[in-house]
Amino acid sequence: MAMTLYGSPLSFPTYKVALMLSMAGEPFTFKFVNLRQGEQKKPEFLAMNRFGQVPVLVDGDQPMSQSNAILSRLAYKFGKFVGGDPAGQRATQEWLCWEADQLLSGIARPRFFKRFVEKPDPTLLDHYTQRGEGALNTLETALAKQSFLGGDSPSIADISCYATVVHAGEGGFDLARWPAVQAWVGRMGQQPGVKPAADLMPMPS
Repeated sequence: MAMTLYGSPLSFPTYKVALMLSMAGEPFTFKFVNLRQGEQKKPEFLAMNRFGQVPVLVDGDQPMSQSNAILSRLAYKFGKFVGGDPAGQRATQEWLCWEADQLLSGIARPRFFKRFVEKPDPTLLDHYTQRGEGALNTLETALAKQSFLGGDSPSIADISCYATVVHAGEGGFDLARWPAVQAWVGRMGQQPGVKPAADLMPMPS
């Protein structure tokens, strides 16, 4: 039975899970959750995810939440993108925690302010932009030494970070400033199953 992904194509965390499923060649059904209308806070959604956030992935009768936790579970279920040898697997899990703590807010917040807020608070925008630049600096240092975060091939850490970084331009970040990151985005974009969010999760007509 195909899994069902609840979320929004505008949500980086939802895109991570859709991307993982696509790269793994696993079919899924997408159910759009209208965040602007607060559908993620309704009782029927909260019954699946107590946090009231997207995404939710339902596998059989088991709903799963928190995107990086979902990626980890799927990686070990499918035996794909776990990060190679034990050292690579440890690094992959570390990168996942770092992505949620630093990279996601550093890219997603500026992008949100620029796309959806008419007059963003300049102090907040500057704060998160600096965080995004710092996160991209961290990625640049790592990716100047190796092709992917988990080693020689993509891992769920790469999937998680790519789903955010590929949209960095929408937050005002010019990836030309980070050439190793820009080259990695290109490598990830060439991997089988990698598609834009809108292609994997079409909006309802």
